[in-house]
Amino acid sequence: MTGFDDLCRATVEKVRAALIPRIRDDPKFLGREKLVARFEDQVARCRTNEDFVQILETINEIAAAVSILDSCEDITQIAYEPRLALTKKTIDFRLTFASGARCWIDVKTVAPRWMNDDASWQRFERFAQDFPDNARLVVDRELGGAAISGQEIKARWSFIRWTREAEAKEALLAPDEKAPVRLLLCSNGPMRKDGLEDFADFYRTGCFRPDDWMRNAVARHLKEENIVFSRTLVGFSYLYFRWEAATIDDFEIDVRGPE
Repeated sequence: MTGFDDLCRATVEKVRAALIPRIRDDPKFLGREKLVARFEDQVARCRTNEDFVQILETINEIAAAVSILDSCEDITQIAYEPRLALTKKTIDFRLTFASGARCWIDVKTVAPRWMNDDASWQRFERFAQDFPDNARLVVDRELGGAAISGQEIKARWSFIRWTREAEAKEALLAPDEKAPVRLLLCSNGPMRKDGLEDFADFYRTGCFRPDDWMRNAVARHLKEENIVFSRTLVGFSYLYFRWEAATIDDFEIDVRGPE
């Protein structure tokens, strides 16, 4: 990885040593060779920070496969990007269980950029004018508040984008492919699980949580963009892969907000 720093190289080596063997040697995982080859090809071509972003997305898929396999003993097969009958689009994982039941899990990385400039802070100030009376995001301009708020807000727009895409894929499944579809959203730091908890509860019930500080903004965005969810996804999952340490720090298969 010419031109890349030691930390990124160390991450790649840790993934090779700790994660890849866990899928490479598992006969239940069909298509594992394709996923490993994609990772190694990206590493071989890595020259810039943008290239490493692509590597991280693939690492998240590897970490997702490891987490899924570890989460349930009843899984008899997990297939990576199996060919779909009616579309060239793919869903990342098809799971088969001992009962014969199946489900799909599509994996997306949510990685809003860190932008701590005056323009970002001014956008947050305008955004804050529409906070609900009982809930708000509190940040400090001198402590990265522009970037932190921007990442929180952009993450929620990403939830909406990836949900719409997953619903579209679910609608394209052939009758013999139909099975519950779940969206797994991965974070390498910027995206926090509590925002996904709020969104998952809204998606499931159609009602915003009363403590969701983004409920006014999301409602307005959905109305302005004429977005209506079909609510055909069975739910959302969350993975936090701490890339600096190359560790899976959190995995939750069914994300829901607190009672």
